[in-house]
Amino acid sequence: MFNNPFDSFHNTVAEAKEEREQLDQLLTVSTPRERLVVGIIALVVALLAAWLFLGNVSHSRVVDGIVAEPANGDSLQLLVWAGNDSTSIVGPGLPAIVELTTADGNAHALKGDIVSVSAVSPVQGLAVPVSMYLVDVTIDRNLDTTIPAGIRCRIVIELARQSPFSLLGMRPS
Repeated sequence: MFNNPFDSFHNTVAEAKEEREQLDQLLTVSTPRERLVVGIIALVVALLAAWLFLGNVSHSRVVDGIVAEPANGDSLQLLVWAGNDSTSIVGPGLPAIVELTTADGNAHALKGDIVSVSAVSPVQGLAVPVSMYLVDVTIDRNLDTTIPAGIRCRIVIELARQSPFSLLGMRPS
């Protein structure tokens, strides 16, 4: 535009005016295909915003353990170990899924609720950065077979459901 110092002022102004007009033409959305793309992007943004405020995300905690006593009927007593920070939010009344792994490699998932959580004193001479807890779980259905003590298990505890927007303010420090 202003590259030629010997060009007249009127020619330079005319060229600048043409460039402005071209910019105005480029910014318009005129074809149906462009309108469709803009509409799809607006729909995706609206759906994302709706999910952000109206959707929910579940939080769960997984702890490892073993069956403490032979179980029969509708309850299990489990010895679990977890990090020191993980059981502060685990308490009675929370739904849980107990995943048992038998010696032959079969896995069984039992749904239930946590009845009680009690701390167990650590074994003397064992220095580990975990805490041990005795957890009683009431199973939704009666067990058909007796579950022997010593079977490894995982407990998946559902802590809460909340909107994704509320999770944005809960970033760990």
